[in-house]
Parts: sequence; structure tokens; C-alpha cells
Amino acid sequence: MSAMTPSTRKTISVVCLVFAILWFVLLGLGEAHYVRNVLRQQTTLPGILGTIYEEQIEGINFVTLVVWVIPGVFAWAVYRRFRREY
Repeated sequence: MSAMTPSTRKTISVVCLVFAILWFVLLGLGEAHYVRNVLRQQTTLPGILGTIYEEQIEGINFVTLVVWVIPGVFAWAVYRRFRREY
């Protein structure tokens, strides 16, 4: 079993960082789309916040969002681990 070279470690860390950034950007765009749709349907701040609370926090959407966050957090953790040389 050979040791990992610094070049390989750097490549892995950069790929994971790019993946994490793109993953969170896509999640952000999806959430922005959702909020934009809520803003179209509701006209008052209490109505907007109530809808987001009911659908996102109390509902299954929060669990789904947490599940979707896991790959991005994992990629970020791998980036942090592999960016340093040992």
C-alpha cells in the first residue's frame, strides 16, 4: 500500500471543495425558489413566516433539507481533512 502523494491530496481536497460549494449553491437556489413561490402566494409577513414555518420546520421538508445538507457537509469535511499534508 503506497502513501498518498501531496499532489493527490491537493486534488482530492480541491474536488471536494468544488463539490461542496456547488452542492450548497444548488440547495440555496432551490430554497430561494421555494421562498419566491411563498412570497407570491402570501402578502403579509406573518402569512409568509407562518407558511414557511408550517411547511419547512414542522413538516417533512425540514428532514429532507437536513438529508440534502449531509453530502455537502461531508465534502467540506473531506476538503478540510485532505488540504493539509501529513
